[in-house]
Amino acid sequence: MPHNKLYESIICLIFCCLCFPSFAQFKVGDKVTGEASYYAKKFHGRTTANGEKFNMYAMTAAHKELPFNTVLKVVNLTNGKWVKVRINDRGPFVGNRIIDLSYAAAKNIGMIQDGVAKIEFTILSMQDSPEVAEASVGKKSGNNQKTKVKNTNRGSKEDFSSTGTYSIWGTQRNVKGFGIQLAAHSELKNALKAAKTAQKKLDEVYIQVSSKNGKPFYRIVYGAWTSRDKARVNIPKAEKKGYKGAFLCKHL
Repeated sequence: MPHNKLYESIICLIFCCLCFPSFAQFKVGDKVTGEASYYAKKFHGRTTANGEKFNMYAMTAAHKELPFNTVLKVVNLTNGKWVKVRINDRGPFVGNRIIDLSYAAAKNIGMIQDGVAKIEFTILSMQDSPEVAEASVGKKSGNNQKTKVKNTNRGSKEDFSSTGTYSIWGTQRNVKGFGIQLAAHSELKNALKAAKTAQKKLDEVYIQVSSKNGKPFYRIVYGAWTSRDKARVNIPKAEKKGYKGAFLCKHL
């Protein structure tokens, strides 16, 4: 019987070691290099591993082992841009990726288009309280200037500053072919409001920026198809969602 109890104790110990993160291996100042990814709309509003609601616009991240509320400085090694994030979730569980950033954090270090990036993170603090230092972003590693992060669910004029096609969050997109124009606005705030409403109804919505009478002009465009015919057959879908004047257009 004693042998059975000893055996059970050993099994229990092994189980605990395998199932629970070993925080002791990490300390403030540690640097880790690897591949980062990000997660966004699909998980927005879901409960994270620490019980919070995931907010794709907050400066947060997921790591397999770091204690919750650990604060990291994450540097994109491709462009030198960095961001400060707080750990509030577990992951990523894909390949050899070492961290999953929120959409806002990924956007600030310029990795949205590629989806993944080689990064280096530094542990700045390991606290129990979620009231950590405010999130910061920087253009290049080594730059001590801190910038208060704006609420990234609203685009700014800087995000839509040049002619081209953008996501509704202000990320420039290389979209070709044809789409369906739903609306057009001369004011960015009106265009953003209309685009976000359309996104909820139709899913794949872009903002085209051009110039009209020397001023920016914003078109709300649904979809991207390789031919006029493929785009045209989707006009009834847009009309059913309330866009009665929808018409075929070419992506810039």
